[in-house]
Order: sequence, then C-alpha cells, then structure tokens
Amino acid sequence: MQIARSGPPNSPFDLSEVRTRIASFLDHKDCLSCIRVSRAWFHDFVPAVWHTIDFARDATAFAKVTPEILEKYGGFISEVLNTSSVDHLQLLQHSKVNSLKVIKSQLVHVCMYHLILSDTFRRSQESLQSLDIQSNAPNPDTLEEQRRQGQHFLLSMDAISSPIPSSPLGNGTTHGGGGGGLRILKLSYINITRETFSNVLRRCPGLQELDLHHVLFLNHKPSISLFTKSKLRRLVASFSQVWKVDPNDRSAPSLLAHFPLLKEWRITSLTQPTDTSLVTIREEITRCCPLLYHIQFNDNDSAMASYLLTNTFTGLQSCCLLDAIIDSSTVFGLVTHRDSLTSVSVMATSIADIDYRPTTIDWLYMIPRFCQHLQVLDLESYLWDIHEIEDHWWVCEGLQELRVRFKGLNTPQDIDDCLKNLCDLIRSGCTGLIRPRDKDTVSTRVVRHLLRFKQLRTVWLGTEDYCVPRSSA
Repeated sequence: MQIARSGPPNSPFDLSEVRTRIASFLDHKDCLSCIRVSRAWFHDFVPAVWHTIDFARDATAFAKVTPEILEKYGGFISEVLNTSSVDHLQLLQHSKVNSLKVIKSQLVHVCMYHLILSDTFRRSQESLQSLDIQSNAPNPDTLEEQRRQGQHFLLSMDAISSPIPSSPLGNGTTHGGGGGGLRILKLSYINITRETFSNVLRRCPGLQELDLHHVLFLNHKPSISLFTKSKLRRLVASFSQVWKVDPNDRSAPSLLAHFPLLKEWRITSLTQPTDTSLVTIREEITRCCPLLYHIQFNDNDSAMASYLLTNTFTGLQSCCLLDAIIDSSTVFGLVTHRDSLTSVSVMATSIADIDYRPTTIDWLYMIPRFCQHLQVLDLESYLWDIHEIEDHWWVCEGLQELRVRFKGLNTPQDIDDCLKNLCDLIRSGCTGLIRPRDKDTVSTRVVRHLLRFKQLRTVWLGTEDYCVPRSSA
C-alpha cells in the first residue's frame, strides 16, 4: 500500500497559521472576501468577521442574523461596541453569545434595557475584561443637575458585583478571560450607590484600570463598610471626581480610600474640589496611596500642577504633562523630585519651537541637568539647540529613551544620516567621545552627545523611533 505524503506548501497562504495572523489585520469587507476562497480559508477568516460587532456600523447587517447563525458563530463574538437601544441588546440574546471580552454601551434609561444588559453581563461574566458604560450628559453639564434629573442610575451594575463562579480547574483561571476577570472599567455620567461601587471592587479583584467621568456616588452610610483593599493600579479621574463625590455626602471619604495599591493616576482636571483644602488632599494621598509614584496631568492649569508637584506628591518616579503648562514653576516642581524621577514626558498640544518659547526651553534644560536617574526623556514639542546642550551638562547617564528635536536636523534625510552614523559607530565599538572640532556639523555634535549614554536604546529625533544597537565591545 502506498501512503500519500503531502508536500511542502506552495505558498505562505497555504498555512493556516499565516492566514489566521493575516485575518487579524483585515477589515470586515476583506475578511468576507477571503471567506469565499475555500473551506480552509473560511475556517481561518470567519472568527475575525465575528470578533467585533459595532452597532454604530453593523446594526443593519446584524439585524438580519438568524438564531441558527448565532448558534454556529455566536461564540466567536468577543467585542460588542456602541449598543444604544433595547433592539441592539435583544439581537445579542443567545446562549452562544457568552464569551464577550469587551462591552461598550450607551446607557438607555429604559427598565428593559437595564434588565437585558444585566443578562448580557451575566452570560459573559467569566470572560468579560473591559466594560465601558456611558450615559448622556445632563443639561447643564453638572453633577447637581445629573442628580436632580435622576435618569442616570446604573441599575445593571448589580450584575457586575454578583459573585463570579470559581474555575472548574481550581486554579483561579476563568474561561476566555485570561484568569483576570474584569480588568478595565469606564463609567461616564452614571449614578450609583457607594455600596454598589464597593461591591464591584470586591468582586473584581483583577481590576487594573478605573476611568471615572462625572460619576455620582450616592447614599454613603457609615454603618456599611467600604471595600478598602482593591488591587487597582491605575486611576483616570479628576480631582473633583475623587473628592467631591456627592454634594449631600460630605462625610464620605475620598475614593482614594479604596485603592491602597494605586500606582498611577491620570488627572483629567486639576480644578480644586470645593470644601476640600490642598492640605487635606496631600494628607489623604500620603495616607491612602503610599505607592502613588506615577502622575499624568491632562489639564493646562500650570499653577495647580506646580503646587501639587512641589507640595503634595512625594518621590514621583514618572510624570507626564501637557506642553501648555510647562513653565518655570512646573519645571521647578519636577526638579524637586530629582532623586526619584526616572521618566518625564511632555504631551504635545501643538508643535512649539524654541523660536516661540525661548524662556520655557531654557528652564527645560534643568531637567536632564539635575535629574540624574532619568531613563526616559520625551520632549517632542520643543526644538533644542545642540550648542546650548553642550553648555548644560546632562547628569542622566542611565538614559534609555530620548525623544527630542534639534535645530539643524531639518529634514528626514538629515535625521537618518545622523542616526545611521550613531549606530555605525556603536556597532564598530567606537563608544568613546568624538574629539570636538571647530567645524563640526550639527549632526556630528548630536552624535557626540548621544554617545555619552551607554544604555540608550531608543532615539526619536523628529521622524520615527530608532533602536540603538548594543556596542560590539
């Protein structure tokens, strides 16, 4: 008997692994075309077609899907986005739609919507990793008006705070969820009770990121213990959100009381909450969040940012700011953390060159001059003068990532030539300083400056990230 042996594939597309990888990069239309090629291609591209259902785009097409089709393919649905009606949720009511990882929903103030949304949560409670629930902003857009209208209650949150079944394997892992349960929770214009919020944190031990925007916490009762052992690491919220949780709930502690392990806080607004002093804010941060070392300011209040850097936060390791608030006071605030700061990033609200902001960049020179432990310096908004840098010695010898622009490197070709020269010198083992000469070009001066940083791995000078090779020596 002769045994038929299959030969090597004639094309990379003959490999299922390659087709599956390609499917993750294609849009729905292209995947649908690939499905029609053959049965083998069908099995590799059909999961990508069903992976994400976006009702802002797919509502009409998905309404034609029959229960029989969901029976076959409902298990492939991983993300459901922009549900905004009872009809949208009813289309998802099938026992096979039970492995959702991401849900993004626009809350509708109809009782049936809450009930079906709760059912959707429960069916996928073992796999759900990211939940984004939004309601409409009240008019006027204030917490007081939100509370007065009484239309923003998230009744479905009780489904999230219900007990999660233990894994049949007994090892803490859950079906489809990577073992972590809910990891990202985003709430916007929502009213919930403090007790429900506490229960959500208790039932979601794997929660890594919490994003709160105009969330009103109601009905705090001192007789009900709050959950204060959350393992949350990252918070996105304004100061007012954290402290002014309810105008009629003055006795309630700040939200920081829940998060003793908080490490990173992205502050969306620096407006100081009423009836809360800056001294109280500093004391609560120190007491409740002793590990809070990473701060991002997404506001342009430079006075408040500089005060917090100087007087409130201690031992910061990383700080990210908008370029609009960079001035002498905020730079001074950063430098007060020179013994601990390892990363400074300035986010560009607009490209600002030295010609327009000469005073600011003079102060920015202080950061690499005094912060000796810096590993990341990201100042894309500013145009630096290499001659000025040579007069301001950088002490951050352990720098690993640098993102700046230099005067004189004006074109992509100039930048490419400069970085190619740097990489060639490092590969050849020439990591010592280049002897300066009077007629050195800007490119040569920049290379000489960068060679000082033996641990430098990533450089951006205005075009794209370059990976710096390790020295052959």
